Amino acid sequence: MAVSRRNLLRSAAAVVPALAVGGALPGAASAAGAAQAQWQLFPVSGGSGGGYAFNRLGLAPNGSATALATYITFDGNSTEEEPAAFGFDGRTWESYRHSRFPDGTRPLNGLSVETGGAWGVGSRWNKQTMRDDAQILYWDGSTWADRTAGAAIGEPHDVDGTGADVWVVGGAKHPATGAVALRRGGSGWTSVPLPSGLGAGARLLTVRVVAADDVWAGGFTAAEAFGTRTPLVLHWNGSSWKKLPNPFGTANGQVSSLLSHGGALWAGGFTGPGIGGGVGDRAAVAAWNGGAWSSRTPAGLEASEATQLAAYGSEVWVAGRRTPLQRWTGGSWSPAAGPKPEPLTVGALATAADGSLWLGGNTEGGSAYFFARLPAAS
Repeated sequence: MAVSRRNLLRSAAAVVPALAVGGALPGAASAAGAAQAQWQLFPVSGGSGGGYAFNRLGLAPNGSATALATYITFDGNSTEEEPAAFGFDGRTWESYRHSRFPDGTRPLNGLSVETGGAWGVGSRWNKQTMRDDAQILYWDGSTWADRTAGAAIGEPHDVDGTGADVWVVGGAKHPATGAVALRRGGSGWTSVPLPSGLGAGARLLTVRVVAADDVWAGGFTAAEAFGTRTPLVLHWNGSSWKKLPNPFGTANGQVSSLLSHGGALWAGGFTGPGIGGGVGDRAAVAAWNGGAWSSRTPAGLEASEATQLAAYGSEVWVAGRRTPLQRWTGGSWSPAAGPKPEPLTVGALATAADGSLWLGGNTEGGSAYFFARLPAAS
């Protein structure tokens, strides 16, 4: 397990207890439109000469949590990115112990948390082949152990599930092509066949496990690598996958995030010609009621991708690339009051078992990094 010198220096300062917010924050509004809920702030030190881009946040039923981030430094000539992870014990967030990854680990991009552990997926630089290999890791409370053996996948993008029913989705391992879905039963991985015709360039980017016979996956279809992307949502009924209509009508683009809430499936991503965050890309959200999609396009002229969806009471909250934090109250999107009055970049958003809402983010410009918790709506 490797911990870089930079990781050692920055994480020593990352064990920070919560700041209790006793009154309303400047500019804050009621998150549920009723009793005022107050954010609880957990500051995170950015270390020396660097800062965090939070990627994922997950919470276990017992209240513990794990978060993934990329630690970014710039020396004036080049940018360096390192993987980082944080663990929450019910009082503080800590990074050093959780960031001891196997050598070569790239920043992880998929996370699923359960009581006593967490799954993380991404890639690892192979010094012998000089290329990236797939990496599936499991955090057992003390170390990140490699669980990639037997997984027929080249590019893991997301993971979800707990116990004996865990799913990983992504792209195929060379020389195979197309999208891949894996399911773990016991100690091994099994490839689950996908519908035909998705294309050699297809990828699955997100997965949500509601039950053993209710699994959702999203991404895009593409005839070839780097080809035109069409948004994709699949549903697993326990025996086979069903492809749903394009959630964003006839537009090109991709599905980057999924949420099952209130009897509906919510899909977030972007429409446009790029790969998210590019010129011409536009954040998009849609809700599936079992028979048809309804558009829920977020506000913001510069919003380019909806990467995070989470439930808060009866509401759905969204954030993403140049997509400000906002909430759907049943008829439209409204600005959501964050834990700080300044404009925020929210990189991770998740709902706890007790109904509270968590986020990981920073103020624009990177002057402050933090986790924050909004108690369940009364």
